Amino acid sequence: DSAGNIWIVEDIGGDFKGDTKAKRPNSFVYRYVPARPGDLSHGKLEALQVLNAAGVPITFESQAALNSADQVALHTFGRTFKTRWVTVHDTAKNGTAPFDANVAAKAAHATPFKRPENGQFQPGSGFTAFYFDETGDTDATSPENATSGGWGSIMKLTQDNPAASTGTLTMFYKSDQAHSGLDNVTFLSRT
Repeated sequence: DSAGNIWIVEDIGGDFKGDTKAKRPNSFVYRYVPARPGDLSHGKLEALQVLNAAGVPITFESQAALNSADQVALHTFGRTFKTRWVTVHDTAKNGTAPFDANVAAKAAHATPFKRPENGQFQPGSGFTAFYFDETGDTDATSPENATSGGWGSIMKLTQDNPAASTGTLTMFYKSDQAHSGLDNVTFLSRT
């Protein structure tokens, strides 16, 4: 982005919820903030944390149940959620040894999604509007298809500037049928 940060969208499938084809959200949206722009060896890795209506983080644990309240709310049109970035690793404190970012994001209570990918800033937004899609459960028999992002969705993260520590998240699009094509979605917008 224009502040020198790198935005990373992780695509790791989660475990099945019980004996269903619904998968537990298990992937995160990250932002790497280098100590100095252009220096990728030192800095902070942050993960996006979404807060529910009560101001409590939506986490890996809060989305464990089938059609959990947090997960259904995230996939309801018209809802706006406050967000913040939480640090999952800082080379100044944690060093430069390899680490598992997924495990660290869960420990920091960041918010996982159902296999997000295809992240892109809206052209002309000055890096203040970031879209990513969730590819969902990819199974026509998932009981979370219609309610909790199983068919896939597109989320919009808005911030005052790319370095902001807080913002808002809304669902921009929710697929309501199989074969939605979100694996190959292309964002089009006017600048």
